[in-house]
Amino acid sequence: LSGMLVSVSIDHSSAGSRELIKVYGKVSDESGSPIQNALVSIQVDNPNGSTVHVALVYSSKDGTFKDEFSLAMGSPEGTYTIYITSSKLGYEDYRTKISFTLLFPDFSLLVSPSSLKIERGGSADCAVTMISKASNLTVELQVSGFPSGVEGSLNPSFITPSRASKLTLKVSSSAEVGSYNLTVVGVGGGITRYAPLEIEVIEGESFGFNVYLASILAASLAAGLAASRFRKRRIEAREKRLDREYLAYARAVAKLEELKARGEIDEETYNRLCKEYEEKLGKRG
Repeated sequence: LSGMLVSVSIDHSSAGSRELIKVYGKVSDESGSPIQNALVSIQVDNPNGSTVHVALVYSSKDGTFKDEFSLAMGSPEGTYTIYITSSKLGYEDYRTKISFTLLFPDFSLLVSPSSLKIERGGSADCAVTMISKASNLTVELQVSGFPSGVEGSLNPSFITPSRASKLTLKVSSSAEVGSYNLTVVGVGGGITRYAPLEIEVIEGESFGFNVYLASILAASLAAGLAASRFRKRRIEAREKRLDREYLAYARAVAKLEELKARGEIDEETYNRLCKEYEEKLGKRG
């Protein structure tokens, strides 16, 4: 059977009351070429020897694999051991282990919910909780990162592990729409901890309705102006047309006078045509 090699690394970070653990690595043959679709078995034992996590993952085309899990603050502190076995048909199984030490901080902050949508001109609340093994610890809270038009208040600003604080956020109607990242800061026992809070400022329904009404009014005004201009153009065109027709009738009457003076039209015809033209001129005038 061909030989198999597995490289393993661990990352861990704090998130509220939990520790996030990421296990990742790469499966390759003895020449260093990646092995795809190798079955990787992952088992995590706590300091007491109890298994707290089991996973099965497959290596990707480039031979890499990844697994993530979390440990609550109530988990025992100490050294955790991760056992890894990689298997694939045609290769010898490869087994290895890697350890990491987990020590929870004196306290951590938890914001719930950690993401809020707030309308312009509105407000929203969330809870800030301190998690600590020390029951007599007191922590002072602050909030930083407020954008223009957003403000917040904490009630109370000092908390203990048995008491939460209410954070009230108020958004003015002039605040800009968008996403913002705030930070809740806790200071106690000479230690500072942080917790993220994401807010999204959105348009309120009333604001959107007012914008809709304004757009309707603007459209109506534009339509009214357009109609007024159209009517004015029609009147101007009509007046020009009437002026041309009036001038044409006046010239016709002048021509009749000329024909009568030269004797080229009889009196009866002259009187009849003059009457017709005068009636038309009267109506047009």
